[in-house]
Amino acid sequence: MPRVLSIEDDVDLQQVFSYVLTKKGWAVTFAYDGKDGLAKALEIKPDLILLDMMLPGLNGLEVIKALKENDSTRGIPVIVMTAYPGDEQFLKSTLLAMGAVEYLAKPVHVDVLLETVERLLPR
Repeated sequence: MPRVLSIEDDVDLQQVFSYVLTKKGWAVTFAYDGKDGLAKALEIKPDLILLDMMLPGLNGLEVIKALKENDSTRGIPVIVMTAYPGDEQFLKSTLLAMGAVEYLAKPVHVDVLLETVERLLPR
């Protein structure tokens, strides 16, 4: 069973993610801040990470940097989802250069989320 780690501080979004991802048969672990998310990533070594950018503790950029610097988590695909204001194309290119595999602007439609996760989960 594929394991997804969702690092998102919005409780309502976490509930939506839980429903749609577990319905597809994926095991989902949740973290509500960057520090806890990084700790859980190091502990469980998920198959894929959903990552918000604006998080308490460590922000999404700090989490990506730490994940990519660690040999045990470097290869985990990271999908960044954010409503971060500013130049979306610049943000996307920066995140991809840092090691994210996909960028989704919030609000993310459930169908887009599911298609992206299915496409990027290691086979």
